[in-house]
Amino acid sequence: MEARELPYDEFSKDPLYQAGAERFLHLAIESCLNVGNRLLAIYQFSKPVVTPETYADIFKEMSRLGVVDHEFMQRLVAMARFRNRLVHLYWDINQETVYEFLQNNLYDFKLFQERVVKFLIENEITSDEDS
Repeated sequence: MEARELPYDEFSKDPLYQAGAERFLHLAIESCLNVGNRLLAIYQFSKPVVTPETYADIFKEMSRLGVVDHEFMQRLVAMARFRNRLVHLYWDINQETVYEFLQNNLYDFKLFQERVVKFLIENEITSDEDS
């Protein structure tokens, strides 16, 4: 059974589900950040791009370029901050927040993928530009 399918009371009592959920969310968020950073690096060959200073800035710049809309960008920024909490404040993770993320935000990963692919196609951006 997947962690998101568990009722909260079961999830909150099972450290393996909690740890697994935290780790997989961390990896998924890191993947979005890596893709976003790579997209910005490739795009800078054709247009000016502001160099992100924070992880949240990656998503803000993606919004400025039109990859994601403002509303989705705000969710992605919250995701980046959640990642920072998972990595740097791991001893103080609220399991309700992890569970809520599992229940309400997993589709954002698929939506992120769709928006990036759409942007790449519409702007005819390929990795050949970085060779």
